[in-house]
Amino acid sequence: MQISATIKDGTADLTVTTVSSSSHLEIKGADQLADDLEQFLSDPDATAVERHYRIVPTDTGLSVQVQLGGFIIPWQYIMTVVNALRV
Repeated sequence: MQISATIKDGTADLTVTTVSSSSHLEIKGADQLADDLEQFLSDPDATAVERHYRIVPTDTGLSVQVQLGGFIIPWQYIMTVVNALRV
């Protein structure tokens, strides 16, 4: 599994690639996405985030949802995404 993340003009693009598939998620209004994701590392029981996107903790990672879809970012990849969004 590989996860890539970029942000430009407040819109984040997350891509999850596995051996057999690739999923892309565009998140508008994502200026605080890195901070929102990172907060769950120190407090996995934090309240779900409700912005232009929704973040909900699960047993396996963080479920990131927007109006047109979503996916789960596994716990071990959260800092990879956070760091990529902060570049």
